Amino acid sequence: MGKNKAVRALFWAAVLILALPEPAYAYLDPGTGSMLVSALLGIAGTVFFLFKSLWYKAGALRYRLAGRDLPKETGRELVFYSEGGQYWNTFKPVIEELHRRGKSALYLTSDPKDPGLSFESPHIGARCIGQGNRAFAVLNLLEADICVLTTPGLDVLQIRRSPGVKHYAHLVHSPTDMAIYKLYSFDYFDSVLCSGAHQMRSLRHLEALRGTDAKLLLETGCLYMDVLAEQFAASLAAPPAAPSGGKPRILLAPTWGRNGLLSRFGLDLLRPLVDSGYSLTIRPHPQSAVSEPDLLRGLKDALAGNGLVQWDEAPSGFAAMAGADVLISDLSGIVFDFALLREKPVITVRFDPDLRGLEAADLPWPAWEFGILPELGAHVPPEDMARLPEIIANLPEPEAFAARMRALRATSLYNHGRGGAAAADQLLELHAALRPSA
Repeated sequence: MGKNKAVRALFWAAVLILALPEPAYAYLDPGTGSMLVSALLGIAGTVFFLFKSLWYKAGALRYRLAGRDLPKETGRELVFYSEGGQYWNTFKPVIEELHRRGKSALYLTSDPKDPGLSFESPHIGARCIGQGNRAFAVLNLLEADICVLTTPGLDVLQIRRSPGVKHYAHLVHSPTDMAIYKLYSFDYFDSVLCSGAHQMRSLRHLEALRGTDAKLLLETGCLYMDVLAEQFAASLAAPPAAPSGGKPRILLAPTWGRNGLLSRFGLDLLRPLVDSGYSLTIRPHPQSAVSEPDLLRGLKDALAGNGLVQWDEAPSGFAAMAGADVLISDLSGIVFDFALLREKPVITVRFDPDLRGLEAADLPWPAWEFGILPELGAHVPPEDMARLPEIIANLPEPEAFAARMRALRATSLYNHGRGGAAAADQLLELHAALRPSA
């Protein structure tokens, strides 16, 4: 930890020196410009979260002055922390495996409705630690041998390294590379439990670029996909009814914000499908309801009364995926769930994503997910959206496509179907190294 802090201090000192006003006579190449933008974003984030950290410490002090001690976990060997119930399927396989082996652990969550709180085991405890400042204060005072999080940005965002934790491990909760993660998401973890080799390659490059300590990178797998695969396998016993009229059922499930299909293309994307008589289920990202309510309201009003269109806003996307034959999406993680697990084709719209402030902006190559999209079905330019019905009619033959997806899954995901056991092995081995006499 001392070396990490020293490296960071030297890095930011150099950046600040370089940022001092100087006469500019030289040409600034695009690569240097990208690094400077990343550095400036890093400075702003560091200053902001420095004050946030002080605020959390002040909050903890207020609790103590008021005679109300913050809950403090001590003497724990292995602690998991989840931001919310949506991540339970990522933690579930490894926690179940630890339970089967009779190993002790503690599951902390900020969601009082997290399904993990109902997990029954004499060895595994579970507790809700609240949200916001209270949760961060508890985590920043945590005592444990190993703390495992899916939350990125350790020691950069709200969660700081606690002096009482010996080792911080990040459990990747996505099969994708760096295009969904903000700058410095992984820099200060001790280890990363990776889902594929593409993540390892990118993390090693970012370490070399920034001069941070080399992390322990582990070949683990994508644990939530193991859970989802089991659910899909069980659902095959009662497959959905065949589509009426012989047309495939379409699921449109985009991400939200500036890179989302609905915000970028709106009715230009939806009209060709609706006018061609396809059964269309639109599943907006949950954040769209919070950040883009006017957009959704306008689209719903424009398509109101069309019996072939339905909107799916259920907490889980499982039913929507199980009932679809073709997925249309963008950078959303559902792309890989549908293609690699359902083994059915995905249509993605080709455009230049906005990578400002993301880890992918610091890679000298396109993030893995960008290169893999054409293999998942069809990757079409925006000007071809009017041809979507024709593109759907010419998608690959189902059996050949399914075989291709199984081969891609085998080369892209570590330990598919047994990621929980792999994660348990790796964490227990780490713990044995931390406590050699145990």
